[in-house]
Amino acid sequence: MKKFILSVIAVAGMLTAQAQVKEGSITYSVNFEGLPPEAAGMMKGSELKVFFKEKKSRTEFTSAFSSNTTISDENTTTTLVDAMGQKYFYKMNKAEMEKENKKSPEPKITYTEEKKTIATYECKKAIIESKDEKGETHKIDVWYTDKIQSSSTGKSSGQFKNLKGAPLEFSMNQGQFKMQMSATNVSTSPMADSKFIANTEGYTEKSYSEMTKMSKGGQ
Repeated sequence: MKKFILSVIAVAGMLTAQAQVKEGSITYSVNFEGLPPEAAGMMKGSELKVFFKEKKSRTEFTSAFSSNTTISDENTTTTLVDAMGQKYFYKMNKAEMEKENKKSPEPKITYTEEKKTIATYECKKAIIESKDEKGETHKIDVWYTDKIQSSSTGKSSGQFKNLKGAPLEFSMNQGQFKMQMSATNVSTSPMADSKFIANTEGYTEKSYSEMTKMSKGGQ
């Protein structure tokens, strides 16, 4: 389950946004399929919020089981995790961010003319095919809007690399689990700079290498 939580954090990091809408927030409902009954109960009602302002972003994932916050700018990323009775945080500098980005090969994106409205935004459908570190291919159906362009952070990394806009709805498989995120609200209200300052009080610091080992080991 810890490895699954780390995957959710990684997805949250891809959803930073800016450009035609330069600051504001996006709220996503998060639904899971294929979880064991106990885990399904803990993940019920999960929600992801993305706050953005220029080159800065903050993502907050909350469920009955855990809460994770990631704050990023062009040079650093700080992630705080509160789960399974543990509270810890880790930081990534620019070099580590670039190293992580290199692990993600260029995805193949097929754009379609299918359209639907999500959270008042007209979206188009795209099909993204990408490979993981093991060389296995994964496909994501994503509905995106070009009214909110992906930021320099989200646009250049992960499955949404080079997508022509911000994803407002998508589903992806993580092993035997399936996760779907759907935007329920998009706000263009101004964001205070204090929103993008990480408060690590009460959290234990872990290194980037420790987190990498945790992810690979599925601890």
